[in-house]
Amino acid sequence: MFSLIEHLLTFKPNTTNHGALELLSHERLRFGGEFGMDLDAAWFPNDSKAAVLFFHGNRHNITRFYDHYAMFQRLGLACFTFDYPGYGTSKGRPSEAALYASARAAHSFVRHKLGFAERQIALYGCSLGGAVAVELARSAKVGCLITESTFTNSHDIAAFLYPYLPITRFLERRFSNDARIQEISVPKLLIHGSRDVRVPQHMAHTLHYQATDPKELIIVPEADHVNCVATGGHALWEQIRVFIAQHCQV
Repeated sequence: MFSLIEHLLTFKPNTTNHGALELLSHERLRFGGEFGMDLDAAWFPNDSKAAVLFFHGNRHNITRFYDHYAMFQRLGLACFTFDYPGYGTSKGRPSEAALYASARAAHSFVRHKLGFAERQIALYGCSLGGAVAVELARSAKVGCLITESTFTNSHDIAAFLYPYLPITRFLERRFSNDARIQEISVPKLLIHGSRDVRVPQHMAHTLHYQATDPKELIIVPEADHVNCVATGGHALWEQIRVFIAQHCQV
């Protein structure tokens, strides 16, 4: 029973079409067959020497993040984004292991099908997507890692979001970003909104403290959960551009 409750609290698959992809030039792809998966993806080529591998958040899918895709295009960066098993039109059932496996499949696709070298790939994860990006960065060779609105671990975020439910003592500690970020050697940029009501700002400071050098932390004034790009505007875009340019082979 507690395993079922944990799954329901952790994963919120979204299949709604939010319309972002229709507003930008892109290629819709299916991939993952060689890994036993059938996943939906969008590819924004942009004639770029660097590619952002983008991981969306828990309550969303690839049709949601127009502000991010548009920013990458305006910065001259290619972008590959995909839906985890059970999200959007991707087949399968979400789990921590399934999300990590789909990330490895996406990284393989960007490397071997789209032809980007390891150091040309920047990982960018929002909220739960930040956890997926952190795990991938432990094993995959990439240029850099960017997280936005990412939490420390599932136990901490459950205690914050459901303080009156006596369930956290029974939950396993999953998505242990605070421990795993200590094992990542590539440059890291952590972005968080000052008004994030879903993932408190102190978790960003904890992750930054735990992370190994080189690392940077940007707190975006007035930004809430995963809207830092829209709220931070061109000043934040420039910081992201410079970070990727410094650490990826652009």
